[in-house]
Amino acid sequence: MKKLVSFVCWMLCCVYGFAESHQQNDAASAVVSEPQHVLQVGEEIEYSVHYAFFNIGTIRFQVSGMEVRNGRNVYFVNAYIDSNPSLSWLKELHVKFHSQMDEHVFSYYWLGEDSSSSGIKYTRMKFDYENQKMYYEFGKKLSNGEFRPEKKKTVPLSSHCQDGLSLFFYAREYVHQQKSENVPTYMDTVGLTTEINFQNTGEKKEIDAVKNPVNVVYLDGRADFTGIFGLTGGFEGWFSNDDARIPITAKLKVILGSVRVELTKWKRNAWTPPQAR
Repeated sequence: MKKLVSFVCWMLCCVYGFAESHQQNDAASAVVSEPQHVLQVGEEIEYSVHYAFFNIGTIRFQVSGMEVRNGRNVYFVNAYIDSNPSLSWLKELHVKFHSQMDEHVFSYYWLGEDSSSSGIKYTRMKFDYENQKMYYEFGKKLSNGEFRPEKKKTVPLSSHCQDGLSLFFYAREYVHQQKSENVPTYMDTVGLTTEINFQNTGEKKEIDAVKNPVNVVYLDGRADFTGIFGLTGGFEGWFSNDDARIPITAKLKVILGSVRVELTKWKRNAWTPPQAR
């Protein structure tokens, strides 16, 4: 589900990367009121993940805070991915992602934690656009919360880019546009592209959590990586046709068939799914 939360952790992957509630402090940081766009502090949205007739897990997204850092608004976003406990005999998955992104929805920091019976492994990426470098780190998280790196690498950057989690919000931010875009995306130390076709095509979609059909806009695309649940290749997404642009449902191709992701719970100030007419 790691890189699944990179589309759905974007649309709806995300995705691949790793994250904790770790928040870096800056001497110049200060809490300020947030601008009115897709990123809203306090938002929480949850999705069920289905393969054929099976519910294989859940993905939960949370915008936990915002700071002003070095003259830009920086948002703290978390994603929690858990496999269905009833399928633990097949595969047990507990992954946590944390991303820090600006109001233009570019990633500045990414941390992911993958928990298993053998412990917690983490991956961290720090994006230094001023010096055109990304600092990568992989290792173990100890029981006392300490990060012990086993591998480090500095990767050159040529542009602003996305991690799996920020990509989810990037798609939301621009879903009302009409354009095709190859979005630079980093998975570990590898720079890839995620093709997104923003179509802004109005449709209606039915989901179990909402009584009436939801007014949505459509996009599709293709991911150049293989992720959680075998996510690979094409995807389709339907987003609420309003300012919130919350993903309502998505279809993601996997090695054997497709995975369906569907909104089940939400918490966002003054938001309800827009009703289709």
